[in-house]
Amino acid sequence: MTDDDFFISLDIGTTSVKVALISSTGDIVALATREYSLFTPAENIVELDPQTYWNCCREGIAEVLQTSGIAPARIKSVGACSQGETLITLDKAGQPLRNAIVWMDNRSDKEAAELKTVFDTDNNTGQTDIVATWPITKILWLKKNQPQIFRQTSKFLLVEDYILYRLTGQFRGDYSVYSSSYMVDIVNKKWWAEILDYAGVSTEQLVDLGESGEIIGEVQQSACEQTGLVKGTKVVSGAMDQIAAMLGAGNIKSDIVTETTGAALAVCGTIDPFVPRSIKRTIAVQYHAIKDKYVLIGWCPTGGMAFKWLRDAFFTDEKKEAGRAGIDIYDYMTSQASGVAPGCQGLIFLPYLAGPGTGDVKPDAKGVFYGLELHHSRAHFARAVMESIGYVLRQNIAEMERLGLNCKEIRSLGGGAKSRLWNQIKADILGKSLVTMKCPEAASLGMAVLQAKATGVYPSLQQAADNMVQTASVTEPNQNNVQTYEPVYQRFLELNKKCF
Repeated sequence: MTDDDFFISLDIGTTSVKVALISSTGDIVALATREYSLFTPAENIVELDPQTYWNCCREGIAEVLQTSGIAPARIKSVGACSQGETLITLDKAGQPLRNAIVWMDNRSDKEAAELKTVFDTDNNTGQTDIVATWPITKILWLKKNQPQIFRQTSKFLLVEDYILYRLTGQFRGDYSVYSSSYMVDIVNKKWWAEILDYAGVSTEQLVDLGESGEIIGEVQQSACEQTGLVKGTKVVSGAMDQIAAMLGAGNIKSDIVTETTGAALAVCGTIDPFVPRSIKRTIAVQYHAIKDKYVLIGWCPTGGMAFKWLRDAFFTDEKKEAGRAGIDIYDYMTSQASGVAPGCQGLIFLPYLAGPGTGDVKPDAKGVFYGLELHHSRAHFARAVMESIGYVLRQNIAEMERLGLNCKEIRSLGGGAKSRLWNQIKADILGKSLVTMKCPEAASLGMAVLQAKATGVYPSLQQAADNMVQTASVTEPNQNNVQTYEPVYQRFLELNKKCF
C-alpha cells in the first residue's frame, strides 16, 4: 500500500447515484451526489431512462476528480454497487430499447402468480416467494405485453451490469446482485435453466456471471473521454448495495449483523453454508460479495419511513416552526420521545404501513397502535414508533440465530444511526452492543474495500476492512431497560399473531 492508492466507488441507488473517491485508508476524499426522479405514469409503473444512470455516474466521476485535485492517473480502479432487480433491455447495438423497469415496479404481479403455479420455492434461488419485484417476472411481462421489445432484446441487464458495460464494453454481472433475480442457482452458481426456458430467455441474452471484487477489464476510451479517467484504470465488479454496505461496516464474519434504518429497515448477516428451503425460514438467503459465503437478509418496508409518516401526520405545526428556527424536526421528536419511559406505558406500534416485509407476519398486515389510553401523548407515539423498529430488528435477528448465525454485535447504518436515543432503544431491546461507523457511506466504502483487495493493495478482504473501516461509537445495553423490554417484546410478538 502507498499513499497514492485511490478508488472510485459508484453507489447506484433508487433515486440517486453517489460517486465517492476513497483513499486506501478508507477516507472519503470527495463525494458527488446526483439525484433523479422516477417516472410513475400509472399505478404499479416505475421507470427511468437508463441513460440517466450513466449520466449521473460520468458527471459524478468528473466532479470528484475535479474537486479532489487527485490526478486521474492516481485512480487505481473504479467499481459499482447497485440496487437489485431493476431491468434494462438493450438491442444488438447496445442501445436501450425502453425505459428501465425499476425494482419497485409491480406491473408483473400476474406473471409472478403464474410462475408460482409452475415453480415452487424449494429451489436454490435463496428466496422465500415469487414476487413482482424479481426480474424474471418483468421479463415474462415484456414477453406478453411488449413482444416487439422482447424479440429485439439482445441483452437483459441489471443496473450494475449496465454501468460496467458503459465503462468497459463488456457484459459482466456478479452473483450477489443476481441473487434476487430468481434466475440463478446461487448454490451451484449457474443460471436456472428451467425458469429461463419457461420465460423464453437464452443465456446468450444474459451477462457472464462471476464473483464480486474481480477485475473485469479497463475503462474503455469512450468512457475515459466522458469521465476524465485515464486508459489503464481497472474496473472491478461490485455487489448488491446492502451487501456492499456490510463490507463497509466490517461485517464479514458470522458474529456481526448489520442493520440499516433508512426509509426501510434492512438486516444482514453473513452465514455459511447455504440454508435450503427444506429448512423452514421466513427470510431470504443471497450470495455474498465474499466467495462461497451467503447473506441472510431480513427487512421491513417501513423503517425510518414510519417516523417520517408520524412527523407528517402528528407534528405538522412543529415541522413548520422547526424549519423557521433552523431546527431538525426529527431532533425535536426524538427529544420528546426521550422523556417517555421504555415500553411507552403500554403503547405498542406494529410498523406495517407498507406491508410486513420478512418475518413471521402475514402478508396483509397493517400498521397498528395498540394499548392507547388517556395518558398517552404524541411523545408516546414517537417513542412507540422508534421501539417498533427495534422489535422488528430483534425478530429478524432471532430468525437468523435460529438458522445458525451467532450474533454478538450489531453494526448500525443509515439515517437512524445518527440518533443516540434510537441506538440505545435498539441496544436495550436486543440486549446486545450496537456500533455506529465513522464513514456514513458504507456501500461506497465497501465497494472500495473490494477494489483494494482486487487490485492487490491489500492481500485479503479482512486486511482491507481492518485498515479501511473505522467504528465511531458503541452503545451498550442498559440492563434495567433490557429487563423492561423483554415482556413488551413478547407482547409485540403476540400482537402480530392476534391482529392479523
